[in-house]
Amino acid sequence: MELTINENQIKLSGKCNVLSGLKNDKEYDLTISNAQVVKIEEDPLGNGTYNRVAKLKISELSEVNIISEKEIIKSKPKIKTQSQALRWKIEQKWQDTGSDLDKEDFYIKEMSRIITEY
Repeated sequence: MELTINENQIKLSGKCNVLSGLKNDKEYDLTISNAQVVKIEEDPLGNGTYNRVAKLKISELSEVNIISEKEIIKSKPKIKTQSQALRWKIEQKWQDTGSDLDKEDFYIKEMSRIITEY
């Protein structure tokens, strides 16, 4: 018997650096970019269905906006290497230009251009 999907779910993990502190027991809205799907699991429910759970990892390079009723608290990417800095800059350019390419294809195209110019 083939199981059917009951729900598609996400599970978030990881951490990022924020520019100011948050308050305990306060609710916030989030926008997240550059979160990576690291695993997809199927959680059987015992009734012929299962939940598909995508595990998303936020990294120190992810951009997170934490939104409260009065302000937007931004994350600060923590760049440790020159290659991370270059990737982050290329992804910023991808967002700013509104390219028709997906993010990874844009990155590959830009890296090829940089290598050719070098």
